[in-house]
Amino acid sequence: MLDSFYIAAIGMHAHQTQIDAISQNVANLNTAGFRRETVAFSTLSGTEGIAPATYAALTDPSVTGTRGGGVTTQIGLSMAAGSLSNTGAPLDVAIDGSGFLEVLRGDGSPAYTRAGKLSVNPDGMLATRTGEVLAAKIAVPQDATAVSIDPSGRVWATLGPSTTPVELGQIELANFTSPESLSAAGGTLYVPTADSGEAKLGAPGSSGFGALRAGYLETSNVDMTTELTTLLLAQRGFELNSRVVQAADQMLATVNALYR
Repeated sequence: MLDSFYIAAIGMHAHQTQIDAISQNVANLNTAGFRRETVAFSTLSGTEGIAPATYAALTDPSVTGTRGGGVTTQIGLSMAAGSLSNTGAPLDVAIDGSGFLEVLRGDGSPAYTRAGKLSVNPDGMLATRTGEVLAAKIAVPQDATAVSIDPSGRVWATLGPSTTPVELGQIELANFTSPESLSAAGGTLYVPTADSGEAKLGAPGSSGFGALRAGYLETSNVDMTTELTTLLLAQRGFELNSRVVQAADQMLATVNALYR
C-alpha cells in the first residue's frame, strides 16, 4: 500500500516538470529563435519492495526491478522550424534549415543560438542582441557605410567612399548529431551535452546546413494551441496522481482503525 504514495508522488513530480516546461514555452512565445521544450515520459522500474525505498532511490533511473515504479521525464528541444519574419534590417539573419549560430559567452565558452538579430557592438564586432560575439569574430571597420550578409554566410561591407564591397569574414553554422538533446543555457542560448554530441561546423547552404536569410528573423516555434492542450492533459495527470495519494491515505486510515 505504501508503494502507492511513492509512485503517485513520482507521477506528480513528472507532471509538474511538464507544466514547468509549458510555462517556459508560453513565456517565450514571441522570443525570436526560441526552441520549444518537450517532455518525454518513460517507465521508471521499481523493486519488489518499494515501500522501504526512499523517494530519491525511486527517482534514480539506475534502480531496476520486476515491476514499475512510476515514470521519469526527459526534457528535449523541438527542432520544428519557426516562421520567418521579414524585418528588413540587413544584419538580421534567419537560418532557413538546420544549424545554429556559434557565439562566445562572457567567459569565452561557446554557446549556440538561432536568434539572429545581429548588430555591431561598441568594440566593432558582430554580436547578438544579448551581447554575445559571433565565434567567427568578424570586425566591422568604423568607416563602413553598408554591411550585408549573403546566403552562404559571407559578410560584406562598403568602406569609405568606395563603392566596391569587401569581404569581412565568414559566418559558419554549427550542427549536432542530436540537436534535440542540447541544454538550455538561458535566453535563446544552448550548450552541447553528452547526448547531443559535439558541434560540427560548416558553411551555410552546404550539405547538412541551412542557408542564411538576411533581413529576416525566425520566430519562436511555440504553438499556443498545442501548449494549452498539453497543459490540460498535464493538469489532469497531476490531479489523478493526487487522487491516488488520497485513496491510499484513506485505505491506510481504514487499516489503522482495525487495530483500535
